[in-house]
Formats: sequence, structure tokens, C-alpha cells
Amino acid sequence: QKSSCEPHWRSLNAYPCSRVISTCAQGVGAGAMAAAGSKKPPWAPFACGAVAAIAELSLMQPLDVVKTRMHLQGLGVQTGDNFGGTWAAVQGIRQAEGTLGLWRGFVPGLCVVIPRRGFKFLFYDAFVGLLWKGEKGKAPFAHSMLAGGMAGGAEACVITPLECIKIAMQSEKACGGSAPTGTLAFAAAMVRTGGIASMYTGLAATVSKHTAHSMFYFAAFHETKKLAPKGQEAGPVVKIGWDLGAGFVAGCAAATANNPFDVVKTRQQVGAASAVSNHAVAKEFSAAKRSLVGWMMELVRTEGPQALYKGYFAKVARLGPGSALIFCMFEQLMALF
Repeated sequence: QKSSCEPHWRSLNAYPCSRVISTCAQGVGAGAMAAAGSKKPPWAPFACGAVAAIAELSLMQPLDVVKTRMHLQGLGVQTGDNFGGTWAAVQGIRQAEGTLGLWRGFVPGLCVVIPRRGFKFLFYDAFVGLLWKGEKGKAPFAHSMLAGGMAGGAEACVITPLECIKIAMQSEKACGGSAPTGTLAFAAAMVRTGGIASMYTGLAATVSKHTAHSMFYFAAFHETKKLAPKGQEAGPVVKIGWDLGAGFVAGCAAATANNPFDVVKTRQQVGAASAVSNHAVAKEFSAAKRSLVGWMMELVRTEGPQALYKGYFAKVARLGPGSALIFCMFEQLMALF
């Protein structure tokens, strides 16, 4: 009588040991390759953030110039433009200085945003990895806030000199200067009169601004993304839509958190360019030697709390859509690694 197990034995005998071992080896090899492929190079966040930042600034530079000019106007400021709003500022700059006036400081702006966004994403990736051992996109809100804050503070220490030059260049035409001063000329004038320390004018305000910015920037993005559909519902188009939406929320949250520090930073850093001829704005603000807290108290005392939100709508108009673009591009580029 034949055993009921005989068909199974015959099926097994059809696969020699060599074939079984080969199949297992192939499976293990494929798994190892997939695991190795899933590990992204450590420089990937910097590269992806830098590329996304270039695209964003190329579109949003005029609003950054408007924001800077509006930070430098107000009660008692003799050299300010006193624009009535964001659109009035765009029209006023274009009429007085031509369309290129809206692109003042674009080259140093690129020099700022490439390391700024690159280091922002690189540092965040490193810090959140230290604080949270799970999937980085699912880190708790508090972990994202802390990692973002540390990333922003570290990033600010790197880019403060370039921020000083950018602010000086963007504000120069507000005083009616006859010709734009070049990037190297600004840097040389600052170092010649104030030494290397002048390139770190407003460091405390810059660190405070970028710390507040990045705390809400990453936390808001990842918290919003947690609401996105999972599984089959999350197709490529849906994912891009959520990246754009979450990036917009992140940009608006970051703009609201950092604007008071940004106003003070602009006023402190523009004064570092006082040695540049015809830069009346810089000369006016160089006379005001105030700390971060001192500037905030003075603005609130003379113009009320709303003074800390000068240029807010220009900032949101830039950071909302701009952050949507940055996060969307960053996520898509990181998926290529």
C-alpha cells in the first residue's frame, strides 16, 4: 500500500538540493541588495535640500527683497520706503529701480540658501536620528521640534556672514544708491571697517530666528503628513499633493514663529554695511547699537507689538508656496537614492 506522503516526497525530489540552495542564496542576495539600496548616502539630505532651495529662490526672490525693505521702514526711520503693503512694495520697487530691483542680492541669496537649506535638512536628519530610533517621518511632535530647533541653531552659525551680505545688498537701493555694489565689495567693506566680527553681526537674532523657524518647519510638515492616506490610496499624485500641502502648512507656521526675530536680525545686520558709500540705510541703522531684546522692546514701545510682524504677508507669501515646493522636491529627490 502506497503512503499518502508519497506525492509530497516525489514533489520534493523534483527539486535537487543544489537548486534549493541556489534559490535560497538568490533570495538572501536580493534581500541584502534591497537593504543596502534602502540606505541613503549621508550627503543626500544636503544635496536634495540645496537643489530644492535653488528652485525656490529663483521663483521667490522678489518677495524676499520686499520683506527686507519692509523690515527697514517704520516710525522714526528716515531712509525707509514706507510702503503700504506687499503689493505696493512690489510696484514701488519696480517703478523706482526697474524689475531688476526686485532681484537685488540674488547671488548672495543663492550663496545663503544653498548651505542654509542643505545644512537644515542634513542637520535635522542627523539630530532626529539621535532622538528617535524609529522611522524619521513618524517621529513624535516633541522630537521633531527639538531636532528642528537644534538643526536651525547649527545652520545659523554657518550662514550668518552670508546673511549679513545679503541683507546689505537687498537694502542698498532703498537709499537711492546710484549703482548696486557687488557681493565681494560689500564683504570687503564690512571686514575693512569692522573686522571679521562684523560678518557675525546679529548672530543671536539669526540663531533665534532659525531655531524658531526649524522647530515649526519640520514638526508641522511631519505632523501634517501623518494625516495622509496610507496603502493603495496613496498613489504618486496623492503623495505629491500631500507633500505640497504639508510644505505649505510648514512654511506658514515657520514664518509666524520667526518673523519677530527676523525683523530684529535685518535691522542689526544692515548696519554692518555702513562703510559702503551711498548706503544711507546702513548708516542710519549702524547708529542704533541694541541687542536682540533691546530692539524688540524699542519696536514694541514705539510702534506696538505689530511692529514685530513687519513684512509678515510678504514672508508668508514667499514661505508658504516656497516651502511647498522645497518639501515636495526634497521628498521626490530623496526617493531617487
